[in-house]
Amino acid sequence: MSDAANSLSFSRRSMLKFAGTTAAALCAGTAAAAPNAEPVTRFKPDLRNQPLNTDWRFFRGDAPDYSSPSLDDAAWRAVDVPHDWSIEDLPGSDPALNAVVRDADTAPIWQKVTEAPVLIGPFDARLNDNRTSRQNANSFMSAYTVNGVGWYRKRLQLPSLSDDARVEITFDGVYMNSQVWLNGVMLAEHPYGYTAFTVDLTPHLRRDGDNVIAVRVANLGRNSRWYSGSGIYRHVWLDIVRNAGFEQSGLTVTTPSVSASTATVQVVARTVNAPADATLVTRVRDQAGRTVAETTGSPASASTLALSRPKRWSPETPNLYTVECELRSGDRVLDRMSSPLGVRTVEIDAANGLRINGKPYKLRGGCVHHDNGLLGAAAIDRAEVRKVELLKARGFNALRSAHNPSSPAFLDACDRLGILVIEESFDMWHLAKNPDDYHLYFDGWWKKDLTTMVRRAANHPSVIIWSVGNEIPERGEEDGVATAKMLVDEVHRLDPTRPATQAIPSFKVAGQTKTLDEIFNAAAAPVDVVGYNYQLKRYDPDHQLYPNRVMIGTESFPKEVDLIWRQVDRSPYILGDFVWSAMDYLGEASIGRVGLDGDARGQQDYPWFAAWCGDLDLIGQQRPQSLARDVVWGLSELEIAVQRPIPDGKEETPYDWGWRDELPSWSWAGAEGKTLSLSVYTRADRITVEVNGRKVADQALKPSETFMNEVPVTYEPGRLVVTAWRSGRRIARRTLETAGPATALRLSVDRARLANSRDELAYVTASVVDAAGRLVPDAVHVVELESVGPVELAAFGNANPRGVASFRQPVAKTWHGQALAIIRPKGPSGNASLTIRSKGLAGGVVRVSIG
Repeated sequence: MSDAANSLSFSRRSMLKFAGTTAAALCAGTAAAAPNAEPVTRFKPDLRNQPLNTDWRFFRGDAPDYSSPSLDDAAWRAVDVPHDWSIEDLPGSDPALNAVVRDADTAPIWQKVTEAPVLIGPFDARLNDNRTSRQNANSFMSAYTVNGVGWYRKRLQLPSLSDDARVEITFDGVYMNSQVWLNGVMLAEHPYGYTAFTVDLTPHLRRDGDNVIAVRVANLGRNSRWYSGSGIYRHVWLDIVRNAGFEQSGLTVTTPSVSASTATVQVVARTVNAPADATLVTRVRDQAGRTVAETTGSPASASTLALSRPKRWSPETPNLYTVECELRSGDRVLDRMSSPLGVRTVEIDAANGLRINGKPYKLRGGCVHHDNGLLGAAAIDRAEVRKVELLKARGFNALRSAHNPSSPAFLDACDRLGILVIEESFDMWHLAKNPDDYHLYFDGWWKKDLTTMVRRAANHPSVIIWSVGNEIPERGEEDGVATAKMLVDEVHRLDPTRPATQAIPSFKVAGQTKTLDEIFNAAAAPVDVVGYNYQLKRYDPDHQLYPNRVMIGTESFPKEVDLIWRQVDRSPYILGDFVWSAMDYLGEASIGRVGLDGDARGQQDYPWFAAWCGDLDLIGQQRPQSLARDVVWGLSELEIAVQRPIPDGKEETPYDWGWRDELPSWSWAGAEGKTLSLSVYTRADRITVEVNGRKVADQALKPSETFMNEVPVTYEPGRLVVTAWRSGRRIARRTLETAGPATALRLSVDRARLANSRDELAYVTASVVDAAGRLVPDAVHVVELESVGPVELAAFGNANPRGVASFRQPVAKTWHGQALAIIRPKGPSGNASLTIRSKGLAGGVVRVSIG
């Protein structure tokens, strides 16, 4: 497939540059010729983790000679990684379509829409039938995006190397079926799209000249149940070390003894080719960089260090240390490696639940897929960190990496911010969920991929449970139980300090003769913590049968939040619950949709492209189920929302993962005099409701039975006030006001100062407001972006789960009154300004300092 549309030009007065390349020029790249003179990155000897992310050449397509070092790739597009080509505009996509307002932009979420273009941005409705193209037959699962085959090439010029130098390249994640060449020689293949892998370049290096790395990525067929993205979507690193050194992820750090006064730190270093006289120097540094413990010993033995009065790690106090190891021969340092260290104890049992440092915790959890919304799968560091920040702010203290290992940046953020993690390995074992998925590779690769996950994540204090699988079809059969035991045993061998789980669902596959109870209990036997997916009704009877079983809700429906947490709170043997999902994501399109009674449940309907089941939406804004969760989790005394008016005689029906269409809004033009349903989420025993100063409801509640209440209120524009009372005392108040006509765009930026790094992003929210500065909640406006300074546009769009558009153009639309622009530093340090305008509205400006 041609790469031409990935580089469409579109300016509209914007200073952002979109490189334009014709299809003919791209095809010319297939001819062998002299290498082009692109910039050369300089690297240092004897140094690990040197970024290899910039100045790659990319082409979407395939040919036998793309690995050749003599190929002229000058016409290929210059990209930096992390990079996801499936979120980029397709050939034939018209940028002008972004400025067209359609019914999907304005219609209620329960109303079927029909005006979406067949092809727009990265979305292609022709993928609806799962038969169109082997380049992507996933349709609604992968958000109607196109995958295929892509190539990356990079020139590598090395410094002067010692005779015993070893040069390795590590890919944090490539989706999927990647092959790596150096100077025309294929060195490695790696099928799984979610685990890191390292390639030793040394045997085929040109030590005195240019080297050409080429990576082929083949994301073909039906291989995913969600949006995977395509390409080198995580970081790439270069290590220039010596033959004698540490293995990749060669340190295992544990704390076998911890108290308030002292902690024992044990470090096991795995080395390669260590000489007989080698010594290992191990030190622990605190967050200020001070050495607080140090020891010297043999690399063949574990190093033991003592910390006095350690600052322990917990969700409230995520204190971190760093372990540094040096492998030495005499006075010469052969290799260095470091690792995070969080000093904490974790205890889990059915009688007392989860304790960290002796303190009990309930896991207020959410499941997250790996994509970053409008950015696609690109795991840019700031996007990974922001996701964790937003969820922490919304009360989550735990996340589940569904259904694959997470990025290093994600785990680093969880360490720093105090989020607990279930790190998950696989979505399938031997039996397929899609014909081209990982089941094809499981037998040959499970051990390597599981080892990689555990080795890379084991030193993160945020990780407290390993998951060996999610909703495995064969889980209750003899071979499935044997596979689970094999995986759990291997996890325990690699890391005896953490328990293992698998997420067990309530369905069985065709042909299975066992009962669901038999299947469930067979699957539960090999694991330490039993994961329950959507099985609230099993908890009590299972506890009666298996009183020592430790349970956890690995997935749950948003609408069951109140019932679930009442059960979790009263049951020490249930560690917590993970809602599906914490944040909205691309793919599994419309599983969270709502309809009206009598509507068909069809979930594959284009233009739906997002799941619409997250507590936070695609741009990070709070949805109504998150308001309810704030109350259920005890973070707020009162939250309110109003159901969108529905046709007379109809009822709204949220599907399994859905929530009714409601907003914290009192702006419902055309509904004057109509009775609306007011959702009141509270632990109060009484509420009063006022409209324009008149009391219209005074209602006793039963918080012992539910925190989720509905109150009928007749709509009239003005001011709605809800007051919550407990034992006659006012405990909270919420007010909604009818917004006036839209007059302006109000811009806000999450951070006004960024380091000059491609790992950085600034998130700029544009809100449509009235003359009083109130959000106009259903305002749909075409908005245009212009930037000046050393930045580029990474994405621009909104949270509409069926608002198909290009996310790469400087024109977008607001939805629910808001749009989001994501800006990435590019070029020298300096000051940048971002202006967003819309016809008939006063524009807004934000300024960002880079450097």
